Amino acid sequence: MTGDTENGTMLVLGLGNLLLGDEGFGIHVVRRLREVDLPGNVRVVEGGVGGFNLLGHLDGVERLLVVDVMMMESPPGKLHLLTQIPEEPGKRIVSFHQVGVLELVKMWRLLGYEPEVTFLVTRPESMEWSTELSPPLQSAIDTASELIQHLCADFSEKE
Repeated sequence: MTGDTENGTMLVLGLGNLLLGDEGFGIHVVRRLREVDLPGNVRVVEGGVGGFNLLGHLDGVERLLVVDVMMMESPPGKLHLLTQIPEEPGKRIVSFHQVGVLELVKMWRLLGYEPEVTFLVTRPESMEWSTELSPPLQSAIDTASELIQHLCADFSEKE
């Protein structure tokens, strides 16, 4: 169950490309979340490969949880909750098609929004052409879904 766009909303945003194997992890997780009951003030969105078109989903959001993959020193499938926005040193954007979630959150803040932002990430094992996740990331879907359900419940209790 998903909620509406009133203030006090939590948005779970799954990012990724379903055609590049583990890159689609965030999308697979939010699809799993659609199979469970979530509090009414929680919205679940497949953000795909993102960009500025996601700004419209952020209206009224108090807490944003981004589910994605990230290159990091960690075994594939191990989940990490990050509360600091990671930086991509040296990244230069030359096209609106290169805008990722980090730029989106920064733009959101420039527009006056100050949401709580959390990232739930794991390291990919394979980003080859495939619609399937690698075994470690496939195994992490249930754990990610359960963790997100707890985070959503905690958020709703505070409201």
